[in-house]
Amino acid sequence: MKFARIGLCGLALIVVACSGSKGSGFGGDGTNGDGTGNGSSPGAFGANGDGGASAVCDPNPSNYDVPGDGCDNDADGTVDNATSCDDALPATGDASAFVQALGVCQMADDSHWGLVSAKYTNGYGDTGSPGAGQHSIRPAFGSGITPQEGKSLGIISTGYASEYDNSSNTLGTKGSMHNGMFKQNSAGIGNGSKVPAGYPKAASGCPGPDTLLGNPTNDVIDVSLTLKAPANAQGIAFDFDFYSGEWPDFVCSSYNDSFIAFLSSSAFNGGKPDNMSFDSKNNPVSVNNGFFDRCTAGADVGCSGNPLSGKSACAGGTGELAGTGFLDFQGDYGSCNGGVTKTSSGGATGWLTSQAPVKGGEQITIDFIIWNTGDENYDSSVLLDHLTWVPGPVTASTNRPR
Repeated sequence: MKFARIGLCGLALIVVACSGSKGSGFGGDGTNGDGTGNGSSPGAFGANGDGGASAVCDPNPSNYDVPGDGCDNDADGTVDNATSCDDALPATGDASAFVQALGVCQMADDSHWGLVSAKYTNGYGDTGSPGAGQHSIRPAFGSGITPQEGKSLGIISTGYASEYDNSSNTLGTKGSMHNGMFKQNSAGIGNGSKVPAGYPKAASGCPGPDTLLGNPTNDVIDVSLTLKAPANAQGIAFDFDFYSGEWPDFVCSSYNDSFIAFLSSSAFNGGKPDNMSFDSKNNPVSVNNGFFDRCTAGADVGCSGNPLSGKSACAGGTGELAGTGFLDFQGDYGSCNGGVTKTSSGGATGWLTSQAPVKGGEQITIDFIIWNTGDENYDSSVLLDHLTWVPGPVTASTNRPR
């Protein structure tokens, strides 16, 4: 199924006791052949199963140009046009440049949809700046990850949003950070702590944040966007890839870092802001998420101060970790090898797509937020790209792109 969405320019499972979920699907009967269904109704992207694009062509400047429908939806004189705006963006660009990396190419006005505002902050609802290096714009991440759209992707991190290989005790080949930045030698940004009420949330079967530690969230960065939705949009979607140095040591612990996409739209969750990125059991994105499968198979998990949670399946392997800083085979991770000769020092979900409903023409906000839970150690990063509109009815869900 190829669904109709356009850039705003125009986890297989870790087998652990605390993470029994197997992902979520965009539609169908909840069994996509790989256990990733969430039981949502067929054709979650619309009645046609591909975004539900209307057969009626009604050009209007307030619309976005639906790809492949043969209509000049936005009345700009060109049918099915798309504009790229993320070539040669500065690595340390401001929030507006960061949004361009995601595919947002126009500002909103009285007649057009687009970006209203964008800002980096050091916490949800805060006005301070995040730590230096917690955000970046990159043409790739490591040796195996490229943008989902255009020439750039955005990265936010509880440590440094850099790509480098820390597999030896030398400066990284992709940056100037010291060895182990995502593990014991954490960045320790120590800047920002506010997250939305109700967070952090524990994954099913795992302990919540340790309140005895005091403030349970640290090193927060929030990329906060306000957007005017196109008149013909019924949903919003984006791609992300979550990496964490907490794997395999702290799986199913009270220290698990998290990423959320906190959406406010009258069409979503009864108009109450909430997270739109989760697995089939509504677990937040962390090492316990059902999609977290880019890692070493057969390793013990949860071995640092916790009862072992089981053995890892890691069907996605370690190929996508190369050169990112999350593939350090040299570290000492206690009993977290489980007989495996070499165990990666981190892992990832691989690219995923989240979608949720919005109301055409309304002003929405979406906050991309990542934080350390419980302490400032063992950092995590998330890649963001391909922020898009969906023209047909949308069910909130997360799955691998098709």
